[in-house]
Amino acid sequence: MSGNGAIPSHNKDVIRMLSKKFGQSNKGRNRILAGAVCLCIVTLTMVFGISFGKVKAEYLRAVRAAGTAASVEVANVSQRQYEEASTLAYVKSLGRYAPAGEAVFEGKEAGRIRVLDELAWEKMVKPAYTDIHGHYPEEEQEIMLSARTLKDMGIHEPAAGMEIPLTVNLGLFRTEEETFRLSGWYTDYADSRTVSRTSYISQAKYKAWGYDIRENANMLICQSDNMDWREVEQRLYQDLQEDGTNIKITAGNTFTYDAVGRMAGGYGMAVLGALVILCGMFFLVHNVMHISMAGDIRQMGLLHTIGTTKKQIRSIYFGQIRSAIIPGVVLGISLSTFVLHFAIPRILGSQYLSRYGGAGGFEIFRPEILGAATVFAVVLAAGAAAGVIYRVVNISCVESVDYTIPASNKAKVRQKPERVNYKRRSAELELWYMAWQNLTRQKGRFLLTVFSLFLGMEAFLGTIVITKGSDYMHVIEKRPDFLISGEFSEWGKEEGYGMEYKSRDAGEDPMKTEGDNFCLLYGNEYDEFEPVSTEVKEELLKLDGVDRTKSYIMEGAYMISTVSRKGIRPLEDDYNGKAAEKEGTGYSSDYAMVEGFEADIIQILSEEEINELQKYAEENKLSVDMESLQNGTGVVILHDHLLSPEQEVMAAESVGEPVYFTSLWSKEEWMAWNKMNPEERDTMEETFPRKQSEAFALCGYVDNRGEEFPEIRQTWHGAKGSIYYLISEKGFEKLPSDKKTLYMELEVEKEKEPAVKAEIQEIVIRENQRRAAEVTNMEGERGEAGIFCISKSELLSEAANYIQGNRMIFGSISAVLLSAGLMNYFNVMITGILSRKKELDIMESVGMTKRQRRKLLQAEGLYYCLVVAGLMLTAGSGILAAISFYMNEKLSYFVFGYPFGWFFLLILSLAGICAALPAAVRIS
Repeated sequence: MSGNGAIPSHNKDVIRMLSKKFGQSNKGRNRILAGAVCLCIVTLTMVFGISFGKVKAEYLRAVRAAGTAASVEVANVSQRQYEEASTLAYVKSLGRYAPAGEAVFEGKEAGRIRVLDELAWEKMVKPAYTDIHGHYPEEEQEIMLSARTLKDMGIHEPAAGMEIPLTVNLGLFRTEEETFRLSGWYTDYADSRTVSRTSYISQAKYKAWGYDIRENANMLICQSDNMDWREVEQRLYQDLQEDGTNIKITAGNTFTYDAVGRMAGGYGMAVLGALVILCGMFFLVHNVMHISMAGDIRQMGLLHTIGTTKKQIRSIYFGQIRSAIIPGVVLGISLSTFVLHFAIPRILGSQYLSRYGGAGGFEIFRPEILGAATVFAVVLAAGAAAGVIYRVVNISCVESVDYTIPASNKAKVRQKPERVNYKRRSAELELWYMAWQNLTRQKGRFLLTVFSLFLGMEAFLGTIVITKGSDYMHVIEKRPDFLISGEFSEWGKEEGYGMEYKSRDAGEDPMKTEGDNFCLLYGNEYDEFEPVSTEVKEELLKLDGVDRTKSYIMEGAYMISTVSRKGIRPLEDDYNGKAAEKEGTGYSSDYAMVEGFEADIIQILSEEEINELQKYAEENKLSVDMESLQNGTGVVILHDHLLSPEQEVMAAESVGEPVYFTSLWSKEEWMAWNKMNPEERDTMEETFPRKQSEAFALCGYVDNRGEEFPEIRQTWHGAKGSIYYLISEKGFEKLPSDKKTLYMELEVEKEKEPAVKAEIQEIVIRENQRRAAEVTNMEGERGEAGIFCISKSELLSEAANYIQGNRMIFGSISAVLLSAGLMNYFNVMITGILSRKKELDIMESVGMTKRQRRKLLQAEGLYYCLVVAGLMLTAGSGILAAISFYMNEKLSYFVFGYPFGWFFLLILSLAGICAALPAAVRIS
């Protein structure tokens, strides 16, 4: 005999038969369980698979566009600094590269040449390319080129080992004639108009030229994906700083960090969302088993009374549960594989990577996620079944026969029954009263069901809020209806600068460029030049439909600045504090006053912008003299995060240093200079002296990438070669130059936008034709730099595919979560009805009609609806507000909107299910 007094039986056929019979008696519940397991697998696989896939697609898109996977660059690192960086826990990968020179093929520029170490190639650069043939150069004369560079050379069918003759400019005064052997080639996607094409040579060749990558190189880093650029930059400055050196770090977020941020606001929200989804799937499967637990325990208890052992009961019960789980697992795996392996990748590939090599190297179907989802669903179902077995073997046979789900786990104390005062109610009200009593009789089950429903519905609404609020459309909506500005000169465009506005990525600032003012003013270096002429400005503002009060006009000038040595030294990477200082003014930083080699931008700030800047400076305790800026006696230098911590200290010490501005020559004088010979040009300053302003005070340096920096617009900026000054209206009046319109933003009436767009295009074409016809130099070949226009409608049109792809991906995630939430409610209702068959039969035997029974069940469902709706309007609204606050902190373009439509749709769907199910389910 067994330990519990039962006589063991080893008849496996009998156990198999009993499992089958019990399965048939619980046929309805087991079908629901199979559906719940299937939905659990599909939901988890699709939600996490699509999320990981979208992040991966965004990552590939960004890496291929940038031409590198690196997010941090450290200039001129020593061997000790490199070794130190390799030991840092937050450094995920690193490598070294060095710029070797510029390549020339048959007299034409063929891009830059770089040398990489193995880690830089494998971890940083290789992920940005596709269709890689051959290998990275190893021998001295080997070289690797892009397919586009080879095509420009006239090589359409490259072959490994073919000879490539190049002239390599290693600096201003050194040129090498080399014949390389092609070791490999690749397809790149970085915009050649803004990023010079790159060729790669071996370290052996770099040494042959007299350099060593271990001694003269920059370091590329990818930090941990959960760190933003500010944190990693701060820590690198602390960890890599050496005495007597001033390292320069250029940091950005990893592309994965940005991709997660655009999708969920950050890793914190992503982890929270994952936990909510996992909890929702737990309740989806657990509720089915929990509601039907009483009937299962009674059935198993009857076997217990006739001597069936615990082991046999486990075998019988798990046998029938297994017959439900296996079909659910098979169906869930099949659906997930089909949707994620065949359907979704085509959407992601075409919507996100159409310009960047398609979906090559990217697969949204992740077997590890499918496997984890399957294990989670199976373990969850088996765990719920184990709870039934545990109760069966731990209660007596008699208790199991009359077992019902306890309302509480606390021990029951027999109490004297209280006298109940019954109230007279109508039959209709009595049904509603009975429905509420039925629900609250088992408070644990009721609260668990309400919580699971609330969790599922709230997860769906939260996804809707994030999806709509972070829609890429909001990025474009922040743009003006029309932006008009000056193009770079023809020479600047030939050099590949100033074409960023052609890239229709609305998330990037079109006014930020790698070029500088020299690229803008080359061929236009006279005082009268303005990017947008006064005539064009007035013509644009007079267009019918343009709102002048909402439009924005940036004004300023281009002038040569002269700053004290102390004032300019924060911008000098090679500053030597021990160098002797010369008296006078010159281009070299050795002089007491340093004159700029080219014209700088001086932008006029409005009173509103100055007030915003003053508030920002006060809140961040910046060393900036805002009073001098306001009263017109000082200027501020604005930079794109160019200063290291040591340079920031220098910047604080520079406040109050003198700076003055000198006008450019007039157009007539400049054209005269073009016709002079070198000897005559030496006397140009004496022949045509330029106008000089009074001295201003340098009010300090301000970083436009600082956290919470006010939205101060800028014209062409980002270049290190020129300085960007901010000045007040009062200050500009003291300058010997007239105001120029640097660029314009036009806001128009929506209904008149098409007509205004056509008129603007006509004005731009006419103005560019006029400028092209005007001779401005001695060769008579170049006209003034033209103007261009960016319209919001064009941005929307260009980004339509990307926006549609985003919505489809987020929509599919939302649809899966919605299906899971409604299916959870469906399972709760139908399982509850099936598990109460005996109870309902008794009520029918004492006079309850089928119609009354249906109304009773419908009333119970409506109570669920009302309670869940109340929670969603109260606690749920608070959760959505918290999500909105979090997303606003992470995404500047996030727009919150309460999903009232979806809320009412959810409640109506729940009400529809509770009204339809009692009539559809046969329980007698």
